[in-house]
Amino acid sequence: MALCCFGLVAWPASVSAEQLISLRNGMVLRGLYLEVASMNQNAFSAGNEGGIQNRPIWVVDDGLRRTYVHRRGMVAAEPRDVPDLHERIQFFQPVPDGGDQVASIGQTLGVTPFNQFGRRRMTIRGPNGAPFPVLQGITELTAKYAKVEALKTDDSIKLDMRIATSSISSDQLRDIFRRSTDPKDVDERLNVVRFFAESERYADARRELVRILDEFPESADLKPIVAQYVENEASQLLDQAALRRESGQYELAREILDRFPTSVVSRVTRVKVSDLIASMDETQQQIETVKQQLSELIGGLREPEQSALDAIVSEIQTELTPATLPRLSDFIRMGGNSTIDPETRVSLAIAGWLLGNGSGETNLKIVLSLIEVRSLVREYLVEDDPGKREEILQRLSSLEGARADYVAKMLPLMKPPRINAVATDEMIQPDPVVSGMFHVGLDQASFHQFQAEDPSAIPPASYVVQLPPEYDPNRVYPCVVALHAAGAPAETQLNWWSGVPQESFLQSARDENGDGPADEEPPSMMRLGHSIRHGFIVVAPRWTRGGQPDYEYTMREHDAVLSSFRHAMRHFAIDADRVFIGGHGAGGTAAWDIAVSHPDLWSGMISISSRPDKTLQHYNANSKYVPVYIVKGDKDGVPLRDFGAIYDRYMTYDHDAMIVLYRGRGLDFFSEEADRIFEWMKTPNHRRPPPPEDLEVGSMRDGDRFFWWLEWQEMLPGLAINPILWDEAERLKAAPVRARVMANNEVLISQAPSDSFTVWLTPQMPLDFKEPIAVRYRSRRKDFNFDQSVGVMLEDVRVRADRARPFWGKVQIP
Repeated sequence: MALCCFGLVAWPASVSAEQLISLRNGMVLRGLYLEVASMNQNAFSAGNEGGIQNRPIWVVDDGLRRTYVHRRGMVAAEPRDVPDLHERIQFFQPVPDGGDQVASIGQTLGVTPFNQFGRRRMTIRGPNGAPFPVLQGITELTAKYAKVEALKTDDSIKLDMRIATSSISSDQLRDIFRRSTDPKDVDERLNVVRFFAESERYADARRELVRILDEFPESADLKPIVAQYVENEASQLLDQAALRRESGQYELAREILDRFPTSVVSRVTRVKVSDLIASMDETQQQIETVKQQLSELIGGLREPEQSALDAIVSEIQTELTPATLPRLSDFIRMGGNSTIDPETRVSLAIAGWLLGNGSGETNLKIVLSLIEVRSLVREYLVEDDPGKREEILQRLSSLEGARADYVAKMLPLMKPPRINAVATDEMIQPDPVVSGMFHVGLDQASFHQFQAEDPSAIPPASYVVQLPPEYDPNRVYPCVVALHAAGAPAETQLNWWSGVPQESFLQSARDENGDGPADEEPPSMMRLGHSIRHGFIVVAPRWTRGGQPDYEYTMREHDAVLSSFRHAMRHFAIDADRVFIGGHGAGGTAAWDIAVSHPDLWSGMISISSRPDKTLQHYNANSKYVPVYIVKGDKDGVPLRDFGAIYDRYMTYDHDAMIVLYRGRGLDFFSEEADRIFEWMKTPNHRRPPPPEDLEVGSMRDGDRFFWWLEWQEMLPGLAINPILWDEAERLKAAPVRARVMANNEVLISQAPSDSFTVWLTPQMPLDFKEPIAVRYRSRRKDFNFDQSVGVMLEDVRVRADRARPFWGKVQIP
C-alpha cells in the first residue's frame, strides 16, 4: 500500500458539548445522549408484546460504546454540558469506497499489534467457521477511543470498529506519531503532546514536550507545562498509594510513599505525601499504644484472669492491624481512663475484638465465656460428624456468652472456619509461580473426567483463586466469582480480572538496588491487574463438561459454581455482602442465569458477550433484586434484534441495570471495560441489601427453590421444566412465588409452587424475636418462640457458609 495514503490531521477544538449524566448507583456517564423508546429492534417480538413500549431509555454514546439506562430508574439529575474532547486526530488510510457493509462479525481469534502506519491484522471466525483475516487501520484517534476501519484488500468490507485508546501501548502510539508527524512542525508535535496529556499519559506527554523544548528553543514559554505534567504524574502515584491503602495493602502503600519523588514535585504535593505518611504513622502508633495499654492492664488483673486471657491477648497483639483496629474503638476511647477499673477496660478490649465496635460488654465473666464460645463455634463449623456437632451444642448451651445476638456479631469477625486447611489440605495447592494464587480441587482434565464418568453427580468444588497482596484473613475482601467461556480454562478469568502474571515492579526495583537478600530465591511472579489494585478476591470455578459448547441452564452447572463459591467462603476471607458473579461468553450467560436464579447471594452481576435464552426470558421478577452490568459488541450477531426484548425488561424504574454495546465489535472479552466495571462494583449502592420484606419471584427448575428466607423441597407436578428438554415443554412459564413479612410479626406465604416449606427467620427481615412469630400459608399456621439457642444459626452457617447473614430460627410447613 502506498505510504502517501497515510497522514495525520488534528481537528480544531470542538465547539460541541458532551453531557455528564449522574446515575443513582453513584456512577457518572459522559458522552452524547439521546432518548429512545425501546432497545428491541425485532418487529415480530415487539408486536407480540403489544408494540414498542415507551419507557423511555437514555443512550449515552462516548464514541467507544453506547450505554443504555432507564431514565426514571437510573438517572439521578439532569444532564450537564461539558466540553467535548479537544484533541481529535484523523489519519488518512486506504478505506474502501465500496464493499459489503458488515452487519455482524464472528469471534476474534487474534490481532497483531499496530505497526508504524497505524495498521494491524485482525483474524475473526468467518461465516463457515474458518479464520478470516481483516486488515484494519486507525482513521481517527481521541484520548478515549480509536476508530479502526477495514482497509482495501481483494475482499474489501466496510467495518467501523472502536477500541479504547487505553488498549494501545505507548510504544505503538509513539511509532505511529513518529511516522505521521512532521518532526520539524512544532504545532504537529504539540498536538501529540496534548493527545498524551488528555489520555492521562503524562509521562509520555512530558518526554515529548522536553524533546520539543530541546529542538525548538523558541518554545521556551512552554517550560511550566513540563512541571505541570510532573505534578500530574505525582498525583497518579499518590492516588495509587491511597488505593492500595484502602485495599488493605499497607506495606505496598508505604513503600510507594517512601519512594515518592518529592524532590521534583511542588510543595502542595509534598504536603499531601507528608500528610498521608503521617496518617499511616498515626494509625501504627495507635496500634502500638493499644498493645501497650492492654499489656499493662492485663498485668494488673488477678492471676486466674491473666492466665485465662493469655491466648486471646497474644492473638490481639499479633493480629492487630489497621484493618482490625476499628474493632477496639471503645477501648481506644476509654482504655486510658484511669477512673475506670482495669477489669472493665480489659473487658471492653476483648469484647470489641470478638464482637466488634460498640459491643459495650464490660463484664469480664461474660467476656471469658465469649472466648470459649468462639472456640466451640469454630469447632462446630468444621465438624463433619453430626453426633459431635450435637455435643458441641450441648456444651454451648451451658455458657453464658452463647447468646444468639453475641454469636451473630461474632461470626463475621472470625477468620474463615477452614482457614487451616489452606496450608494442610492436599486438594488446596499454592501455585508454584504466581504469588497469591491457589489451585483447589480437581484440575480441568480431572474435572471433565469426573463428569464424564457420572454426569448426574454433583461436581466437587474445583476452582482457582487469586488473593490480593498482603492478604489478611482477619479482613474481609470483596469477591468476584468469575465463570470462564466454554472451552476455556478457569485460569483465563484470573488473567482478565487480576492481570497476566509478571514480575513484581517493586521486587524489580529492590533487585536493581541490591536490597534483596543474596540467598533469596528468584522472585515469584505476581498479577498487577484490577482485582489486585482494588483488593478483590477472584474465584474462578470449573463448571463445564469436556467439549461443552455452550451454557445448558442445568442444576449441574449451578451446583458446580455454588459448591466452589461456598468452599471458597469457608477457606478464604470473603465479604459475603460484596460478592459479584460475572463471566464471558457462555460463562457470561451462566453468570446471568445463576444470578437471577439465586438473587439472595449476589451484590451484582457482570455478563460479557452473553446470549440470554430459556429461563432468562422468564425470570424478570427475580432480576429486579440484582444490579446488572451487561457488555456486548454491537456486531456480535445483531444484539438489539436477537436480545432486545430481554434487554427491554431491564430498562424499567425498578432495575439497576446498565447495558453497554461496543461499537463495531463482535464476540470479544472487552478488557478495556474492566476499569468501569470495578468502579461500578465499588459504588456504595452495590452491596447486598437486607432481605426483602415483600418477596415476589419466579421459579422454573427444581433447583431454584431457595430465595432469601423461603425454601421448599419439591415443586408441584408439572411446574418444573428440564432445561435439556426445553423445546419439548408444553408450558414455558415461571411459577410465581409471593410471600411477605407483615407488620404484626407474621410471615405470610400467599403463592408458591409447593405445599411444604421451610421459612428461615432472622431479625433483619425485620422480625421481633422477643415476641412470638407466626407463619401462615393458606389455612395453616405455625408459631415460633425463640429460646436463644444457636443450633439453627450454626447449622445454617455450616451449610451455606454465609457468616454475614445467619438465620436464627426456622419454621417448617406442614
